Amino acid sequence: MPVPLVLTCISTVAFAIQLLIFAYLYSSHRLRFFRYLLFGWGAYGLSKGLRVVDVVIFGLEDPSVATGVATVAAVGFILAAALAHGWDYRLRRSDVLIGGALALVLALVTTLGRGSEGLQVVGAALGIVQIAAGALFWPWRTQESRGRVRGERLLAGLLVLWGLHRVWTQFVDAPPGSAAYFTMHGVFITLYFLSTFAVIIMVLEHARRESERLHARLSEAERLATTGELAAGMAHEIRNPLAAIVNATALLTDEAGLTTEERAATVGAIRSSRAPRVDVKVAVDPAVPRFPFERDQVTQVLWNVALNGVQAMNGRGRLSFEVGREDGHVGLAVSDTGPGIPADVLARVFEPFYSGKPNGSGLGLTIAERIVAAHGGRIDIASEPGRGTRVTMRFPVEAA
Repeated sequence: MPVPLVLTCISTVAFAIQLLIFAYLYSSHRLRFFRYLLFGWGAYGLSKGLRVVDVVIFGLEDPSVATGVATVAAVGFILAAALAHGWDYRLRRSDVLIGGALALVLALVTTLGRGSEGLQVVGAALGIVQIAAGALFWPWRTQESRGRVRGERLLAGLLVLWGLHRVWTQFVDAPPGSAAYFTMHGVFITLYFLSTFAVIIMVLEHARRESERLHARLSEAERLATTGELAAGMAHEIRNPLAAIVNATALLTDEAGLTTEERAATVGAIRSSRAPRVDVKVAVDPAVPRFPFERDQVTQVLWNVALNGVQAMNGRGRLSFEVGREDGHVGLAVSDTGPGIPADVLARVFEPFYSGKPNGSGLGLTIAERIVAAHGGRIDIASEPGRGTRVTMRFPVEAA
C-alpha cells in the first residue's frame, strides 16, 4: 500500500475518534462556536475518508471535487466558529448556500486547474483564511474580562501555525516517502491533535466560567432573599416622626401632583414633625416634572437613607431633604451633618451585610440601591470626613 494512502487512512481514523470525542463533549456543552468547530472537524474527517475513496476505488491521484468541497467546508466552519466565539455570529441559510457555492467553485478550480497550480492557489488561500480564523479566536482586550482564556490563546496560536503550514506545504517539493514528506505530515498531525486539545480546554474553561457565574447569581439571590425578609420587617417600623417626614417627601414628588396650597401644607407638616434635636430642612423645586415611581418603594429608600443620617449624627444635627431636576432626572437628595464616611468604608457601603456601624445590618443602602436601580435610576454618595454625607437618588424623567 502506498505511503500516502497509509497516512491518509491513519488520519481518517484519528479524525473519526476525535470527532466522537467532540460529539460527546458537545452533548453537555452546547455552545454555538463549539458546534461550528464540530462541523469543521467532521468536514476534515470526511475529506480524509473521501481521499481514501478517491485512491482505492477510483484510482485518482488528485483530490476529487467532493474531497475538495469537504476540505474547503472544514476551513469555512472554523472561520464561522471564530466569528461566533468573538462576535456572536450565527450561520444563516443564505450564508450556508453562499459558502457551499464558493466551496464548489474552489474545488472545481483545484480539480480542473492547470497542473498543480490550481491546487496550490486554493491551498494557500485556505491557509490564509485559517490564519485569519486564528487571529479572530485570540482573546483581545475587549474579551479579557471574561476570565481565563488559556484555551483561546492556545487555539488561536495553533490555527495560525496550521494556516502557515498549509501555505508552506503548497510550495514545498516533498516526494512520497521522503524525509520532507514525513516531516510535513508529522507537523500536520501534531497541529491537529494540539488544536483538538485546545478546543477541549476552551469548552471546559467556558463551563467553569458559567458555573462560577451561576454560583455568584445563586449567592446573590440568597442574599437578596434575606434582604427582602428584613425589608418587610422594617416596613412596619415606619411609625415615628422621621417616617412622616420621608412619606411627605415622597408625596411631594408624586406623579399625581399637588396644588400650591397642598405642597405648602405638606412642607409645613414636615418641618413641624421633625425629630427632637434634629433640625429638618426641606427644599422642593415646584417645577419638578411628573415621573412614575412606586411610592412605597421610594418611601423605603428615603427611610433607609434618612435613618442612616440620623444615626450618624447621634440624633443631633441638621437633616436636609432636597428635590429638584438634574439633567433629565429628578434628584432626591438627603444630607446630614454627621462625621462623614471614611473612604475605605464608602467603597463598600452598597455591599449586602456590610456596615460601618457596630450594630448595623448592612442592608439599608443595599435595599435603597436595588430599588433605585429597579426604577432605572442610580444612587450616588458624596461624603467628606468631618463635613457630613449627601446621598442623591436620581430617577429618569424620560421614562414617564
